Parts: sequence; C-alpha cells; structure tokens
Amino acid sequence: MDCRADIDACDYDLTVSDSMSDSRPAGVAQVGVLPGDYHIHTTFSDGTGSVAACIERAISVGLTEIGIADHLSAVQPSVWEIPSISLAQLECYVAEVREAASRYDEITVLLGVEADYVPEHETQLRALLDGWPFDYVIGGVHGVDGFDFDDPARRHDPRWSDSDALLAAYYETVRRAARFGGFDIIAHLDYIGLWGHTPGPGVGDSIDAALDAIATSGAAIELNTDRFSDPAGVMYPSGELLRALGDRGSPLVISSDAHAAEHVGRLWDEAMERAARAGFCGALRLSDRTLVPLPQRAAAADH
Repeated sequence: MDCRADIDACDYDLTVSDSMSDSRPAGVAQVGVLPGDYHIHTTFSDGTGSVAACIERAISVGLTEIGIADHLSAVQPSVWEIPSISLAQLECYVAEVREAASRYDEITVLLGVEADYVPEHETQLRALLDGWPFDYVIGGVHGVDGFDFDDPARRHDPRWSDSDALLAAYYETVRRAARFGGFDIIAHLDYIGLWGHTPGPGVGDSIDAALDAIATSGAAIELNTDRFSDPAGVMYPSGELLRALGDRGSPLVISSDAHAAEHVGRLWDEAMERAARAGFCGALRLSDRTLVPLPQRAAAADH
C-alpha cells in the first residue's frame, strides 16, 4: 500500500507531537487524529437517532469528522426491504444534514448516502446521484439477482444450497458496483457471509476480479465495525480481504454502520488495531481526501 512507502511506521500514538508536521509527506495529515465515521443511519431510513443526536454522540467520543449516510434506492419501492430515504423526503434530508452541520463548529459533518446498487438500475441511480449535492456516496450491495440475502426470513432459502454460486454472483455484483464509478466507498465487503457461508476455491476468481475493480475505481474500502447486529458477529471485510485490498493500494475508512446514535464511533480501537494488522497505516479523511495516520491508541468509547 502507498502508506508503507509514505509513512515510516504505523506506531502512532495520540501523544505524539505535531512538530512532525513539517516533515510529513504530501497528502498525509498530522498524527493523533481519530478516523471519521462516514456510515451513519438516522430516522430518515432505518436508524433510530436524529441527525443532531448522531452528531452529538460523535463529538462526545472524540471524532472530528463524520458523515450522515442514510439508505437511498434509485427505484422505489426498493427491491431491498430495508427502508430508504423516500424521494419525496430527499430535499428535506439534504437540508436537515446541512443545517445541522452548520450548528457545530467542533466537528465537520458531511452529507452522504448509502446507495443501494442494483445492476439493472444503474441509469436511474446515476441520474439520482448526479441531481443532488452529496459530499460522498457509499455503494452497498444487499441483494443478488433479486435475492435479499440478508433477510432473516431467507436464511434457509433453497438458493443457499449452492452457496458458492450465490457468493460468486455477489462478488460479480460488487465488481460491477466498483466499475459503475459512482461510489466513494464500498460498504461491508464480504457481507454475504453473514449466515456463515464461506467461499470455496471456485469463488476465488470472482473475489479477485471484485478486488481488482475496487482498487481500479479508487473507491475506499470500508472496515465496518458493526459486529453486534451481524449474525456472524464479525467485522467486514475479513482480515484476508482487507489485506488484499491494502496490497492493491485501496484507501481505508472505518465506519460504524450505526443505526442508533449511541453506536457512532463504536469499536474504533479494535478497528484501528485490525487495520494495522492488515498493513494499513492511515485512514482516508473524506472532507479533503487526505490520508490520516492511524493513532496506536484512541480515546473513542469502545462499547
């Protein structure tokens, strides 16, 4: 990864002096800054917290930048069953996030969405995203060929009898999402493993093609910390995939995928340690697309 060449070591600590700033490489921020949380849901989609409550929680755990990113589907009602921002509410959503952001001097608040990627709806999605002033867009894959794979009611669906076929189709959809070119972040890669299915050797080529497409797109990969609500109880992606993307030069963001205000910034210490083990030395700050070195220890609450 680029940071291995640009940053001498990953052994950063919050107590390191900013006197290093004059010698740091171009595009690398000062040490000791916690990564922002850019995957936060509110009551505009399937979250329980207000925009303001999520911002205030971020401030309380020491974050200096976050993004609100509620679900958005280009075709409504969505083929995915989780609530999306309704197109009728989109103007209100944009206005509320912007207005809330203007009231807090101590934190940068960005306007984002998690856009549901469905290959056959690319034209509609591009038109929708082009029509609104989002600071960034997260690409989320929650279904494969019309199959809502994370729906608990479909956990034992007959289609899982050939799990490799489903997993290969999932990674092909991720590849297409990356090639779509409209996403700044690819969300929760490997999420199709939530019911415990792991890819066999025959899925390897599909995985590699998806990873190559993500790296080529320039999109950041998300380390998703929401292992509490996940049936498998894990962060996404796996350590193996995270390292593979780092080796391909993909930048990293750490995201809580919070659906309640109290979950913003959750498990940041664990996530940063996981990222460091995968070879990442920094995380991407979206407001200025700057690589921020990962602190070795952090003050964000890990509960």
